[in-house]
Amino acid sequence: MENSVVEIRVTKTSGGFFETEQTALGSGFVYDKSGHVITNQHVVEGADEILVKFYNGETVKAKVIGSDSYSDLAVIKVDMTELDCRLDPVFLGDSSVLETGDPIVTVGSPYGLEGTTTFGIVSQTGRVLSSETRYLIPGVIQIDAPINSGNSGGPLLNMTGRVVGVTTAIQSETGTFSGIGYAVSSNLVNRVVESLIEEGEHSYAWLGISGQKVTYEIAQQKGLERTRGFLVKNVTQNGPSSDKVKENDIILKIDGREVMGIGDILSYIGLEKAPGNDVSLKILTNGEETAVAVNLGVRPSP
Repeated sequence: MENSVVEIRVTKTSGGFFETEQTALGSGFVYDKSGHVITNQHVVEGADEILVKFYNGETVKAKVIGSDSYSDLAVIKVDMTELDCRLDPVFLGDSSVLETGDPIVTVGSPYGLEGTTTFGIVSQTGRVLSSETRYLIPGVIQIDAPINSGNSGGPLLNMTGRVVGVTTAIQSETGTFSGIGYAVSSNLVNRVVESLIEEGEHSYAWLGISGQKVTYEIAQQKGLERTRGFLVKNVTQNGPSSDKVKENDIILKIDGREVMGIGDILSYIGLEKAPGNDVSLKILTNGEETAVAVNLGVRPSP
């Protein structure tokens, strides 16, 4: 795997009256033999120059092929004519089979320490994570393996060496690792990366609703036997759901899958559906359960 993981050094120019150059470090991994490398969008965003350092010390320039702020993923491409070493692409695994407690490994270049390997476990799956947009990243994997400066964009591996995620963020009040890290799931990577390579962007399916998780108090008020579902607070005018769902409806299931919160909806739509697909929603409206079909639209630009 060390032959597949790369260090990414990015030079950016900060604005202001006196422009200054800033250097940032990140990680990435080889996706294919054509020179495509996967990393985080926030690692290469606004880059004036991107340098990719391989396992044998070779360093070559790269350019951004496509980036996606909804998932914090980016694909960069190195100039194969400048590269002498052999490219060893990774194998992507199925992140949907991960369970809490599964052992995992991260590989990256924290603080410029190339090829650093750390071990941990899956703390939870199916999380949602804030992105640079108003939309949440679905299907995120929570881990306890340390993620430090320079780790972002590196692979998260299972015990068979398959990539099951891309390390992307930590949760901390101090800016240093405090035991909670996050990785974008490989199943989302699978969907997004090919679109970025072919088109430079990825289109997400969209319901056109927003709201909140059903609390115990809301469940009691609505007559639910237990706390579950997603309370709709806003329906986008002329959106996919505008004539099917209304404010204060509670979504109980989507295509037969129970909904406990927005994460269940986002993960299902983001990982398994595309614009133009239909979904069936079981909703509680005015105290009665009913089923409606919604044709998914395309998520608006951020």
